[in-house]
Amino acid sequence: MEYTFQEMPDMNGTGKRKVYPKVTFCSQISHDFFMERLVSHSGLSRGVIESAIGTVVNEMNLYLQNGHSVKIEGLGTFSLALGMKGREEAEMVKAKGERYDTNSVFIKTINFQPDTQWVKHLRGTTELIKAEGIKTLRRMETTPEERLRMAFAFLDEHPFMKVGDYMELTGLRHNAASEELRRFRQDPESGIRGVGRGNMLVYVKQE
Repeated sequence: MEYTFQEMPDMNGTGKRKVYPKVTFCSQISHDFFMERLVSHSGLSRGVIESAIGTVVNEMNLYLQNGHSVKIEGLGTFSLALGMKGREEAEMVKAKGERYDTNSVFIKTINFQPDTQWVKHLRGTTELIKAEGIKTLRRMETTPEERLRMAFAFLDEHPFMKVGDYMELTGLRHNAASEELRRFRQDPESGIRGVGRGNMLVYVKQE
């Protein structure tokens, strides 16, 4: 498997650049191709394999929907993660006597934690090959002021903004986007404030 080093731009002008290894992905294996390989290596028919996979998914749904996590040896552990719709996601503190809006709670995603033995197996059997060169992310041509205006335009149409939204808007990587939003919320003249904490932190217009 080939990998390369990716160099982050020095967004803060510190003179230091972070470099981290990243897999050079060839392509995404399609469902049909993967099924053909399973048929070839197992001797089972495609119908049997797909039926077995469907049964696993259906059984997993049953337990996940009832608040269980599901562990499959050699693969990993699955569990549900919840979120809150709309502005309610930003409201971490409620007034005394106020009730939470239970209608805003929804299933956000399925968390997956790979089996440690699987990771160890891949670590011990995969040959890592360094690709040529270092990939450098191009520094954004926009200024912080221009990106702040982009954030305001986004908030004109949405009740709040997440770090991921700002990354998509500006093209910044996660660390740079988080750091810039932190500076915005600490500046009372920016017009943007943060609401919530940790993974639930979102950004809204200053009232």
